[in-house]
Amino acid sequence: MAPKLRSLPANVTDRTLALWSCDDAGWQTEPLTGSLRNARLEDARPAREFAAWPGKRNYEGLWWSSTNRAHVAFESLLERDALLWFDWDQDVTAISSQPVAFLWPRGTPSQRSHVPDYFVRLANGDGKLIDVRGSPGHTEKALTQFDLTRASCAELGWQYEVWTGLPAELAASLRWLAGYRQDRCAPSPTVTDRLTAAFKNGAALGDGIDQVAAFASVSREIVTANVYHLLWTHELTADLTRPLSWETEVVST
Repeated sequence: MAPKLRSLPANVTDRTLALWSCDDAGWQTEPLTGSLRNARLEDARPAREFAAWPGKRNYEGLWWSSTNRAHVAFESLLERDALLWFDWDQDVTAISSQPVAFLWPRGTPSQRSHVPDYFVRLANGDGKLIDVRGSPGHTEKALTQFDLTRASCAELGWQYEVWTGLPAELAASLRWLAGYRQDRCAPSPTVTDRLTAAFKNGAALGDGIDQVAAFASVSREIVTANVYHLLWTHELTADLTRPLSWETEVVST
């Protein structure tokens, strides 16, 4: 396995270079016209080492991704919310953290390199790079960085997004449901069938849970966890832009 990088190399050429490492291969540095286009960046290791120091203000950690079935790193609570969204988004099939570094051509004003925050593989096979930044107050340097990254993604045939956060109500609902994303909250086949039938034509969350708990002889608490798990996996749907309650209408997909 290639050693972790504490700093990125300088680019002394007139072309944008990309640096990445997938699987057990060493670090590769090539122009954008090289093999990066077809690389499995969802399997790449972070292109730089996360730095930590006493008094560091941002919160960092690991998010257990039900999409990856593994942990993915984040360096801020906003990045954690981004992972929450990517993990719930049905169009995302894999996620990796900081998988590639762009080394800008020599002489690029005020810019030397950039490591986008995330790469996601989409259901149609496309790749997408994401920078996670709060919406207010993007500096001129940041905007230039985004433009350079967007142009590089276009050259590679990838999508690019500056992700600025979720609406507060949706974020609250997804944070709640994420607590039930693990397999231990998944219902048995019998309970799944009962829940699908109970919510086929739409029903209040509490009413459907009570009905299935009674017919399947399963505790209300377990059936509630099962419903939240199926809402996370999109097998049941509800309006998540409003606070969840026992009166929330739930529908089978």
